[in-house]
Amino acid sequence: MRLGGIFKRTGTGLSVYMTDKFVRILEIGRNRKPVFEPIEIFWEHDEEGRKRQILSTVVETNKLKGKDVVSCIGANEGILKFQKFPIAMSKKDLMEAIDWFIKSETQQIKEETVYDYFFLEREPDDKYIRVIITIARKSSVDRLRDTLRSVGLQPRIIDYEIVDIINYGLYNKLPPPFAILYMDYYESVLTYYSKNTVTYNKIDFNYKYYRDIKDASMLDNFLIEVRNQLVINEISNIYLAGPVIGDEVTLENIMMNLPVLGILDLEDIPPGFFIPYILSIRGLEE
Repeated sequence: MRLGGIFKRTGTGLSVYMTDKFVRILEIGRNRKPVFEPIEIFWEHDEEGRKRQILSTVVETNKLKGKDVVSCIGANEGILKFQKFPIAMSKKDLMEAIDWFIKSETQQIKEETVYDYFFLEREPDDKYIRVIITIARKSSVDRLRDTLRSVGLQPRIIDYEIVDIINYGLYNKLPPPFAILYMDYYESVLTYYSKNTVTYNKIDFNYKYYRDIKDASMLDNFLIEVRNQLVINEISNIYLAGPVIGDEVTLENIMMNLPVLGILDLEDIPPGFFIPYILSIRGLEE
């Protein structure tokens, strides 16, 4: 979801990926390398006021005040829909069809929402126009935007986590169809993208807790759930991303039990910064 306006290319891409449990801040230059050491702070036990104070200190320390920033809301705060429309539709009819679809979806949501959509690139033999539509809680977007502004940052783009995962695959030219299992500290998301569909499933797995207590049954149950999702969605293999790929023992266990096609490592950037990285790339490109 964009905040609107005309975007200009900038010398660096600054991103802030913020949840109720942690914040990650990354700024990269056009060489795709960090301008300063990527910042990760866990704050799940801090009050909101304390979190703003922490973020404000980071902004001041790294001289980020006044800079444009790209951020996103989490998978829980919105939904993504994939729609196809006949390629022969006029532009007027197409826009009316998209508007009608969005209205029908948002009418079922009791709270106020915001939305955005974008068209996927067409191929020569396409018979359909493919559109990805994101709908989010307005309160979530406003809260994120207000927090960023309160510490002196200028929110230029607010995106949606699922779109960012897809964007990574598209930007890095993963051959479609592709599936990415993004494993963060507190939750995991399995996202599948193909020419005809986009699906995603949140899978509960507290990797941070598992890493602390090393309860093998936790990982076993998670792997069973992932395999079930692969069967249901007819996915034959996956790419793996997120902090977990820096854990050799857990990574080996996962690769022995799941059809992992590749690991999405980030050169010169810690693997936990998978989402901030693609946000920063977007900040550079738009």
